Amino acid sequence: MVDSTTLVLIATLVQTIVISLTLLVFIFQFRSQEKALKETSYQNLLGRYNEFMMSEAASDESLISRFFETEEKLSPSEVAGIRRLVLSYGLIEEAYELYEKHWIDEEQWSQWDTWLRAVSRNPQFAVFHARAAGMYDTHFQAHVTKLIESQKKA
Repeated sequence: MVDSTTLVLIATLVQTIVISLTLLVFIFQFRSQEKALKETSYQNLLGRYNEFMMSEAASDESLISRFFETEEKLSPSEVAGIRRLVLSYGLIEEAYELYEKHWIDEEQWSQWDTWLRAVSRNPQFAVFHARAAGMYDTHFQAHVTKLIESQKKA
């Protein structure tokens, strides 16, 4: 026969095992949810990128006048180009934030960084970057500042 102390010990052991297994299940669920959240965030970014690439560049004079002080009136194509430049800056900043959080890997970020390097060759890019100081993520803006400075030296 089994005494009461042994039964309590067995019950405690079984409860400990059940609680441990439950915690393991929760850990795996949280990890899969985190992975799904990361993937969703990146897919949202890619979706916004695709919308951006397919969008028609409508003129937005008030946005342009906020950043670019020009004496002469900009042509519709110049306004559209600057508008797309501003949208590009925001999209790339979002990708940079995902990279900083380690939600996208080095290879994915390098593709976005390549786009950033291409966009930054636009003469209006440095002007917008300077006037937008403090409006975007400070780490991203520091990264862009280094990029612009390295392009000036080259």
